[in-house]
Amino acid sequence: MAAVANAFKHTDILVGFKPIDDLHREFQAIVDALNDPAEADFGEDLLALHEHMLRHCATEEQFMLQENYPHYERHKRAHEHLLESVAEARRRFDANDLDGVRRFSTELMSWFAIHAQSEDAELAGFLKGVA
Repeated sequence: MAAVANAFKHTDILVGFKPIDDLHREFQAIVDALNDPAEADFGEDLLALHEHMLRHCATEEQFMLQENYPHYERHKRAHEHLLESVAEARRRFDANDLDGVRRFSTELMSWFAIHAQSEDAELAGFLKGVA
């Protein structure tokens, strides 16, 4: 995951489709906890993030398949990239590379905001059109 400037607002991850927005709010809460120096239980927070992302991606992909979303493969590849990044962060944690985990956690929300504004916003527009 490439470093991206942290110039986002929390509303940048909302796409105007409630089921996806609910997932995005859950994601935000986990990432906020991951980045909170007072909490900083990386192991627990990374596990929560990984579990959430597995459910999050599966839910979005189910919507895409049910509605024959034309960009399913492209969006699924983005999900696979994100899931591998989360798995890599967990491996770094297991190897006691806390600096690597911190870098990942600070970059994650910015990357996700871009994903939400592009891939997820396009998906939400499509789903609202067929709903």
